Amino acid sequence: GAFGPSVIAVVAVLMGAYRQSKRLVPELLHDLFHLRLSVGAVVGCQHLASAALEAPVIEAQTYVTEQSIKYADETAWLWVAVTHTVAVFMVQARRNSNAAKVLLGCAYGVVVTDRHGAYNWWPDALRQFCWAHLTRDFTKIAERGQDSERIGNALLAEKDRMFAWWHRVRDGTLSRATFKVYMREVRRQVEALLIEGGAAAHPKTAKTCDNLLRHFEALWTFVSHDGVDPTNNMAEQIVRHAVILRKLSHGTHSGDGSRFIERILTVHATLRLQKRNVLDFVRQACEAALHGTAPPSLLPAKVSARFDIAA
Repeated sequence: GAFGPSVIAVVAVLMGAYRQSKRLVPELLHDLFHLRLSVGAVVGCQHLASAALEAPVIEAQTYVTEQSIKYADETAWLWVAVTHTVAVFMVQARRNSNAAKVLLGCAYGVVVTDRHGAYNWWPDALRQFCWAHLTRDFTKIAERGQDSERIGNALLAEKDRMFAWWHRVRDGTLSRATFKVYMREVRRQVEALLIEGGAAAHPKTAKTCDNLLRHFEALWTFVSHDGVDPTNNMAEQIVRHAVILRKLSHGTHSGDGSRFIERILTVHATLRLQKRNVLDFVRQACEAALHGTAPPSLLPAKVSARFDIAA
């Protein structure tokens, strides 16, 4: 090609990590380095970077599906699955269960999600509903007045009691064993309130409460599984950068564009979680593609080393 790995990497990172458009990237490179690129050359660099990142991203996708705890979120047609060290993005044409299965693979381990029906194929005993979303649901119930107001406020009170204990567990001032004992009463109270809400006069209150009762086990997975957080904040925080990028760019317009975006977003988010340099990684991947050598890995250092030994 006309440009080497360093230029290709800079173009890719500017577009994915710093949300610059195909027309602004040439202007920025000219201002910084007096380097002249056409929009077509930028697109060419995008394709080369995408191809170079394909293998590391596929490896990361496999790794996430095999983890015992993961967090998933979706917004429009953008999906993300996150662990504490690796984040994987996918751009898909649907927001249904098939798209969720492509992202998460088979139902292995615990997954933390919102209440979107696309995840309902995952066993409730291994799924954790996000309590931040539940808080919003309970608040809506409380704002409807009459019986709904009383039920919603009582649910919010149980939520507050739960989080007060949960924060003590995280701080180390309350043991998990004691926390589990305390949570028995919270669970009983919430179940009784949801049953009452299912018979409420307001149809939206009744519908929400009935739905939560059908998936009642998914409210408490974090109690029995150590290391599971009761909220999906991790995935929601990771996806914000991508949402802003989508708003600025108005989304992708081709399959190749979607593959580049999901790969560069995966690289950017994962390396930020691991506190590694994004530009260095993309340049190394482009150099590996140029010379036909093995690309760098997105997996955590210890895991990557074990993979190499096994190979």
